[in-house]
Amino acid sequence: LTVTALTVPLFERHNIGADGIVGTDSLQDQRVLLNFVDNEIAVGDGKSLGGNRGYEIVVRARRKSGQLIMTNAKIDGVRTSVIVDTGSGTSVGNRALQNALARRGSVSGQVTLKSVTGQSVTADLGVARKLGIRNVDITNLVIAFTDTPAFTALGLDRKPALFLGMRELRLFKRVAVDFEKRRVMFDLPPTD
Repeated sequence: LTVTALTVPLFERHNIGADGIVGTDSLQDQRVLLNFVDNEIAVGDGKSLGGNRGYEIVVRARRKSGQLIMTNAKIDGVRTSVIVDTGSGTSVGNRALQNALARRGSVSGQVTLKSVTGQSVTADLGVARKLGIRNVDITNLVIAFTDTPAFTALGLDRKPALFLGMRELRLFKRVAVDFEKRRVMFDLPPTD
């Protein structure tokens, strides 16, 4: 995959932990495949990355500012917009989600989150019993609650929303984010 004529911001390497970040703006006609069995990330068209074979769950998403937003999710019974966030190890929920879940759970501490720009923000930590997306259930979901500019940019600052981080995505064999077809696909691990 070659992308040319990009205008890009420069970040300090120690803030991003790599030489660069591939943004969603260069992925709009692509599929991103996270293969946790082989510890690989691949980018390409859907056909070159194996098509739709092997994915038990396919979730249609809507596109907003280049991101795919799954709107048919519930966290402990609260309807929540969910965005797959491959750039974060932690799942981050907005304050609207925290307020909606306040009756169902409690805050268990705080954590400091650091952005790729080097800014830090303090977030409240909480645990949700269950995140359900179609036929997928993720239990004991650890969430860092804070309002970030990303929620505002996507128009998700007033309704419950969650950036689903890599900790939870690693529960699957594979996750494919197909920007072109506006789908997120999950390959479930074998059940014991």
